[in-house]
Amino acid sequence: MKPTDLYIDLEWFMNQDIYLIGYAYSATNAGQLYDETLTMENIIAMLEPVDGSIYFYGPDIGMLEKNTGLEIRENFNCVNLLKEFRHKLPGLPSYRLSFMEEKFGIARSQKQYKTNIFKLVEDWNNPYKKKMVLKYNLEDVVNLVRLKQLVFQNLTLEKYG
Repeated sequence: MKPTDLYIDLEWFMNQDIYLIGYAYSATNAGQLYDETLTMENIIAMLEPVDGSIYFYGPDIGMLEKNTGLEIRENFNCVNLLKEFRHKLPGLPSYRLSFMEEKFGIARSQKQYKTNIFKLVEDWNNPYKKKMVLKYNLEDVVNLVRLKQLVFQNLTLEKYG
């Protein structure tokens, strides 16, 4: 049986408190933790089925460990796809997730926050615009699944913490 992998994308405030966790086990099995669902119990439940790797882009695992006290890198194979892409695809003009999505033909409907992360936090605090932030985060994590599949179909991933 194929191992269960987890992809995560976190959003946090300037004080580094997490307010949104997007997660996916596949491109068609994704969810989010926020507001009253963003609890330690639900974070542990999100991690529970993982017997494969946890994929993320940038500092997300460190931020999750800092906010929860969980030793995720000690208990799971964690793969920072940003480091993987830099290592496996040297010489690209950018490694921003938005650039990688564009390079590999991954479309998204919610683009406005790619250039202004401060607007993301501002809109999160606006009840009328919060759904756009949720959509953006969900697209981020699902696109991370797709991007990893496209880039590393036949490559062996190295472990990075």
